[in-house]
Amino acid sequence: MGPSSDRTLTIVGLISAIVLLSSLTYEYLLHEENEISFSIDNSDMIEDIDRIASFGPRVAGSAEENLATEYISQRFTEIGLENVKVEEFQVTGAWFVDADPDEHQILMHAQLEQGLQNGPGLPDGTAGSGRIAIEETGELNHIEAFTYLGYSGANHKHDNMLTFLGNGSAEQFENIGDLTDLAVMINYDNSRSLAEIYKDSIDRNAGVVMIYSEGVETPPFRSVTVKENGETVPFPDAYNGQYADSLIPYIYISESVAMVFHDYIEQAESDSTIFASLDGFWEGNNVGTRSVKVVTGELPGKGEGEILVGAHHDSVYISPGAVDNAVGVSQLFEVATQISELNLDSTVRFATWGGEELGLLGSQAYIESNQEYIDSLDLYINLDSTNLNPSKGLGTLGIETSDANLVDSISKIQSSVLNNGEWNEYDATVQVNQQGNSDHRAFNQFGTTTIGFYGWEYEEYHRQTDVPSVIHQESLALTVEIVLHVLVTQGGHESVEEPLIQISGLEGESESWVFPFVLALMAGLATGIGGLIVFVVKEISQEMMAFLLAMAAGVMLLVSVLDLWFSQAMENGFLPITLSFGVGVGIVYAASMYTNKDEDISSMSKERKLYKSGILTAIALAIHNFPEGLAMGVAVLENAQYGVVLMAAIALHNIPEGIAVAAPIQAGGGGRLKATLIAMATGFTEPLGALFALLILGPILTPFMVGCSLAFVGGIMTVVAYKELIPQAMEQNRPRHLVVGAVFGAAVMQLSLLLLG
Repeated sequence: MGPSSDRTLTIVGLISAIVLLSSLTYEYLLHEENEISFSIDNSDMIEDIDRIASFGPRVAGSAEENLATEYISQRFTEIGLENVKVEEFQVTGAWFVDADPDEHQILMHAQLEQGLQNGPGLPDGTAGSGRIAIEETGELNHIEAFTYLGYSGANHKHDNMLTFLGNGSAEQFENIGDLTDLAVMINYDNSRSLAEIYKDSIDRNAGVVMIYSEGVETPPFRSVTVKENGETVPFPDAYNGQYADSLIPYIYISESVAMVFHDYIEQAESDSTIFASLDGFWEGNNVGTRSVKVVTGELPGKGEGEILVGAHHDSVYISPGAVDNAVGVSQLFEVATQISELNLDSTVRFATWGGEELGLLGSQAYIESNQEYIDSLDLYINLDSTNLNPSKGLGTLGIETSDANLVDSISKIQSSVLNNGEWNEYDATVQVNQQGNSDHRAFNQFGTTTIGFYGWEYEEYHRQTDVPSVIHQESLALTVEIVLHVLVTQGGHESVEEPLIQISGLEGESESWVFPFVLALMAGLATGIGGLIVFVVKEISQEMMAFLLAMAAGVMLLVSVLDLWFSQAMENGFLPITLSFGVGVGIVYAASMYTNKDEDISSMSKERKLYKSGILTAIALAIHNFPEGLAMGVAVLENAQYGVVLMAAIALHNIPEGIAVAAPIQAGGGGRLKATLIAMATGFTEPLGALFALLILGPILTPFMVGCSLAFVGGIMTVVAYKELIPQAMEQNRPRHLVVGAVFGAAVMQLSLLLLG
């Protein structure tokens, strides 16, 4: 070899070393993996909130709910959800019908009367008709002074004596005894349920029951339900329905009204001739059977998982419900829009529920009617009233999950989102709660794993002032972004790095097995190109043999250690991948020991050793190409462009592999044609693997199975490289060619993986 050849070898070695080190540095030190990012549109959500709130109060079974569900199903279709449908369920509901302006309006009034008591056994207002009103409230109007609780009665009551019963404890009811024709007032402090107070009032024959809370001047809406057998049951249906026909007015009054009533009661208690009475005209509130609606649509996944994302579309009877819960529905639309652009393993279904405000009626009815689907559900995510506003002290997003194992994962996601610099004024809490205060409670009761997103109670909650102007627009995207990252994490999304060299015109999936099969065949035939290179070379010198063998070893070691072991271990876990890799190593050692047991290696000629090395390499590569074909078949079905890029990368490293097979076989006396044909034959297992994946394993093949298969092959190739190829290269006594060849092979392989993905 002359000075010119030495100089060329040195230049090739230096360039190869620079390329190898640079590409490895970029890949493992400088290059940051692509993170999924979302472009969330707040203006679209505001538009949806305005439209939904414009329908007015969306009580179960109302015309307003019908308008809302029509709009929701239309939006689902626009987003691209499949199987969009509106289902109806019959439930016990409560609704309000306002009086015409010229008719008797819904109101009540109290007065302080002086005179005689009623005669014994006579109804109120008869024997006491001689009383004189010495003080009165005047008309106390519906909504301003009082609101109905869900499932309240609506009988017109006359001359009920006002009575204060503290916080309505069981002991206080027990001590007071019979409440016939009394208007009971209670300072509600949440120590007992509304249902328990209502039941005790009816049991003791009260005429009216009123609650108020300290500091609450604008009375809100609350619904009266009972938890029975793991379900939330409307009060009229609870206790075997024994109270369905005996409902009395049950109302929430403002604190200022309560204070007037307290004054009347105190004056009456100090003078036996003074009476504090209450009259009320409460007609307009109704209880009975109603239709509740549920709207659903889905984005099919590529795997078997099932995730459901829901938000209730109804509102309380006095409110257009902008925050509660047009916000949740609008965020659900945005989540669906963003997820439609991804290809999750899990199928994600989206649902909006009616009847949540009356006791989770829509979600419970849906669960009861779709138990087979609910049994297969991996996760339910609920969105309710997540309007945040730090300037009002409401900058914290509430997150609760029924599964303690999800707390760490959710905490990492919300922390990552909050720390990106855009949400400095906001915070989030994550806690375990196996109950919940929205529709996820219905799923918790059924045993489904849930995550609930909610905002804290705000001034306009369940009041007529819950209108779109209350919305703090900039906060809407925070919940959406966290939910999206939860879906990506729980829904099995595989983030694929975009190659530096991309091929346009191949977007989307392949719809036929023919295209991926042809790609796998082309990649496999690239080993034949390596064989042809050996075929056209008339004589293989020791320098060329050392270079080619070492180049093939460099290719195989880099692919085996970095790609087939390390990369797969990072994705699928080090223990199973390393175990698969070790099994591959063990099998080659066992096969080598078996084939050499009757042969004296020390007396084997150099040609014989080369020939056997080529054959063993051919076997290893044939096995290696099969799971490569599996991977290609799966890849092309998911993304045609990625499949083409993968084919190019595989074909590129198959060429030196073909050389590694053909060169030692020819040098070992196998002949050029035989060496070339054997090299080409090793590539045919590539399309066979693709066919096997496409036609047989398709329904059950998982990324984990492919990863373990590739690691197993990596173990085989590693042993072949250092036990066969490197020793044979060393026997050529050309150490410089060996080193440069190994570095050159590794550099070419690493650069192809980096550029082509």
